[in-house]
Amino acid sequence: MGEAELLSGLFSNEWQLIQRGEVLAKAIRRPRNNYTRVTLSDGTRWMLQPDGWGLVRAVEDDVPFARATRDSFWGNRWEISGLGFAYLLQHDGRRPRRWELAVGREPAAWLRGSAVNYNRVRINAPISIPMAAALLSWHVIARPWEAVAFAPELLTREVGGRLTDPVPPV
Repeated sequence: MGEAELLSGLFSNEWQLIQRGEVLAKAIRRPRNNYTRVTLSDGTRWMLQPDGWGLVRAVEDDVPFARATRDSFWGNRWEISGLGFAYLLQHDGRRPRRWELAVGREPAAWLRGSAVNYNRVRINAPISIPMAAALLSWHVIARPWEAVAFAPELLTREVGGRLTDPVPPV
């Protein structure tokens, strides 16, 4: 990944992951449905969706391939994992809006929000990190209430471009 930025306008639900001037991914948050639709530069599409308390999944074609799992009561530590990778996302408790992706105790990337908000998140990674890890980390730090608060039975679903009622518990 190297150095990249996640950018959004103030009060916007649209984000872009940019590296060296190139848009790697676009993310559109659907607040009513509590998920984020991601489109990569090659046209691949996924969704980042909460799946119960403290769990966010990255899903492609209804198949989960990565997840973020809350690992602390206050939400300052998360496990970010998928096929071929596993990181610990942790908050730097001394400074606001500073997070670190680590492998064991070794930092692999740093994520920094701006002084006031998360409309601009800078990612510095001395080694390459998977895009799924970067976007799941962003979802956890920029939308923490969505990452912990919504169970699947409370979510509305989008079917054929239209919203449906919440899915009843099975």
